[in-house]
Amino acid sequence: MKKLLLPLIILLLIIGYFMSRGGDHKAKDAYDSMDQPSSESMEEKSAPLDTETPPDSDSSRMMDKTKDAMRDTGSALKDAARDTGSAVEDAADKTGDALKDVGDAAKKGVDDVEDAAGKAADEIRGKDFTEEMKKEDEEMQNEDMQKDEPQN
Repeated sequence: MKKLLLPLIILLLIIGYFMSRGGDHKAKDAYDSMDQPSSESMEEKSAPLDTETPPDSDSSRMMDKTKDAMRDTGSALKDAARDTGSAVEDAADKTGDALKDVGDAAKKGVDDVEDAAGKAADEIRGKDFTEEMKKEDEEMQNEDMQKDEPQN
């Protein structure tokens, strides 16, 4: 039972680690690095000056950064899924080995119990047999002694 408990605990710790890690740190950093327009820049866009870049280039740049952030998030999720899969596979292998060990130990225990029960049964049969033989011998000796004694 202890051999099965240890891999289970390890599996739960691994799963908890990956769940708490989240994998969204790269996405969050990429999102934070994007240009976020402030309220002032929104007002300026409503009345564009000749020196400003057209709003289309800002939106395309933001789209490019969004695509990069999504790509980074996807690769981070893929890496996390691969790591989790490897950890789960290792834990499953260890659990399988532990279950095999438990099965082998249980089989050995059953064999030991069968052997001990057989020996105990043989001992009981042997004692009963020898006790019966001793009683018969004593009875025969008593009969012989009674025959040998002179009768009055």
